Amino acid sequence: MTERNLTTEAANKQIVLDMWYHVICRRDLAAAPRYIAQDYIQHSPSTGQGLAALIDFLKAELGGGEPREAAMTPFELVMAEGDLVQLMFKRPIPDPHRPGETAHVWWHDSYRVKDGLIVEHWDSAIQ
Repeated sequence: MTERNLTTEAANKQIVLDMWYHVICRRDLAAAPRYIAQDYIQHSPSTGQGLAALIDFLKAELGGGEPREAAMTPFELVMAEGDLVQLMFKRPIPDPHRPGETAHVWWHDSYRVKDGLIVEHWDSAIQ
């Protein structure tokens, strides 16, 4: 078993959390290259490969406006082990069994960090 480097794991968590806040919450897509590698590997079936494809997806998903003020997502779990970081939170979705109502599902996003950049991503939509 290899010895864990808690300093590196904490730094990796901070990179992912900073990316999430600036790129996802604030919708500052111009900040994405500070956190995400150009050759980023995406395992979600709805998004293409590479940083440019991710930015195109986020523009369509989040809107292409100016960055905004935003609160951080309230994560239930943020953990790191080695080069992997996982975020877990409750996400509201339309309830499939009760039209007009909302259900809360657990959502997770996992990232691999290398040399200070996010290089790979998995989420709950994995096939």
